[in-house]
Amino acid sequence: MPRQKSKPGIKTGEEVMITVPLRKIKKKVPRWKRAPRAAKFLKEFVAKQAKAERVIIGPEVNEKIWKRGIEKPPSRIRVHVRVEEEEGARIAYVNLPPEEMPKKPREKKKTRKEEKVERIEEIETEKPEESEEPAEEKQEE
Repeated sequence: MPRQKSKPGIKTGEEVMITVPLRKIKKKVPRWKRAPRAAKFLKEFVAKQAKAERVIIGPEVNEKIWKRGIEKPPSRIRVHVRVEEEEGARIAYVNLPPEEMPKKPREKKKTRKEEKVERIEEIETEKPEESEEPAEEKQEE
């Protein structure tokens, strides 16, 4: 009986959550190669699951892998995978799930002292302009 073609793991246009077990590579790779190898393993794992030719990893995922340095990548990482088909090739986009996305830092409120310093600087910049005008008028007379 001829072998049947395998169906695509993740359908085109579909979005799924995948937990990638990075612990598998920790014992096989020297300490100083762990984070780069974890990123490579993530690409391979997602490509296999999604049956995609290309895998594009988002910067947030890469930062999460490298967060603790080259020697200590996380043991597992949950990722959000979206598969699209472009020009006949399947492409998998890998990002962090929305709940794990890094939050934007809040804008720091100015203290009263900082506000006073700004006001003083504004006043000082205005004074030289005013002092120049009367000097010009005296020269004209």
